[in-house]
Amino acid sequence: MHGYPPYPVPYPMMVGGYPAPPQPGRPGKMPEVPTKGRRRRKKIAQGGPKKPATSFVMFSNAHREEVKAANPGLSFIDVGKKLGEMWREMDPTVRKEWEDRATAAKDEYLEAKKIWLAQRAAGMAAGAENLED
Repeated sequence: MHGYPPYPVPYPMMVGGYPAPPQPGRPGKMPEVPTKGRRRRKKIAQGGPKKPATSFVMFSNAHREEVKAANPGLSFIDVGKKLGEMWREMDPTVRKEWEDRATAAKDEYLEAKKIWLAQRAAGMAAGAENLED
């Protein structure tokens, strides 16, 4: 046993006589302060349409191979930096074309999502009717 007390050790013995902190749900409890921790991801319903890419992602996907061919020694991160640099220095009229493509893709996504949600709601309603019978 090496001279250590068996666990669980009462709190006052662990800290050498300091008073124990107030416990939740007991009188004198400390105000609850939100703690920083991992946030839970929202659960995504399966089978729905995939979100569209942004204008920069569309541009990057179209030009990535071109940048790799022109700069064969660049790492993945450096290729991304080069693409970002190209995007920032791009002519506004060309950039507007990419933004229009992204807007069109987003509009298609929203229409597909609306249809999918309606079908899903109809399926759930039909399933509820079957349970009542």
